[in-house]
Amino acid sequence: MCKQDPMTTSTTQSEDALAVTATFLRRDRRGVFVEAVNHGPWETVVTGTMKTGAVIGNHYHKHTRMFFFVLSGGAIVTLVNVETGKQRSCKIEELHGLSLNPGEAHAIRFLKDSTFLLLKSLPYDDSDPDTFAYQVEPEKTT
Repeated sequence: MCKQDPMTTSTTQSEDALAVTATFLRRDRRGVFVEAVNHGPWETVVTGTMKTGAVIGNHYHKHTRMFFFVLSGGAIVTLVNVETGKQRSCKIEELHGLSLNPGEAHAIRFLKDSTFLLLKSLPYDDSDPDTFAYQVEPEKTT
């Protein structure tokens, strides 16, 4: 599994992805206010909903850093270092997130109907998409 860090996300390429909790969370009679991440080189913000069992990813980026945050629901993110083949998985629950570094192939498998936020350090460019197919298989449990 991934290391837990309650206040920061990884900003350098490493073998250890960081699973993070919200940097600030307030729940009161009005509702919920969440600061998912409070730093980083983000140029693109993506949000979406996925159904139970849906899988996104199965690719890696050579230059783009990402931050994936589950607003509601839950997912398992399986990561593979494309240079070493080292694989690990992180279960990401509601109001938790994960930094993904360049060179980490990833597949996000949704465990329940979910809403998510995805931050990317580079915008998508049709002429240079920085997206390379890589089939990521779920980790075998023993």
